[in-house]
Amino acid sequence: MDETVAEFIKRTILKIPMNELTTILKAWDFLSENQLQTVNFRQRKESVVQHLIRLCEEKRASLNDAALLDIIYTQFHQHQKVWDVFQMSKGPGEDVDLFDMKQFKNAFKKILQRALKNVTVSFRETEENAIWIRIAWGTQYTKPNQYKPTYVVYYSQTPYAFKSSSTLRRNTPLLGQELEATGKIYLRQEEITLDITEMKKACN
Repeated sequence: MDETVAEFIKRTILKIPMNELTTILKAWDFLSENQLQTVNFRQRKESVVQHLIRLCEEKRASLNDAALLDIIYTQFHQHQKVWDVFQMSKGPGEDVDLFDMKQFKNAFKKILQRALKNVTVSFRETEENAIWIRIAWGTQYTKPNQYKPTYVVYYSQTPYAFKSSSTLRRNTPLLGQELEATGKIYLRQEEITLDITEMKKACN
């Protein structure tokens, strides 16, 4: 396992409260139940983290595996973020059927990486008919910063996509362009922000 991946996983685990750790690790589904049973979660957190990192090294965790863990952590703590909302609508003469999710993921990642070489994109679908997209941005000369990602959440059967507010505001127009290109939709960014309660209301 790459050292940068190990550090990424370590930092993510350190953010997770101990009373949520086993729940999030099970949701991650990277480490098996047998492996998790070898961990003494009553130890100091530093010892728990070291044990978990060793298990991840044994399974050769990838950057995408680490990104998925971060997505799950963010899902558990989504109420701590402020979300911008994009209203999506079909263009004139377009059918209103929703795009195929698998095709969307493949196209989104391909087009975004074509537009910006140094970027990593990870996806996670949930039981709530939502797809979470995690984007770590780089530049032409720097690798993606895994610690300042942008999250996009799309709930199927709704006309809205939600984007976490980011300090990297320069990438917002590019992100909108990629959603339009892959989903064949038109986006209009609302001049409001939503907390998680408002976001769920908008999806109902």
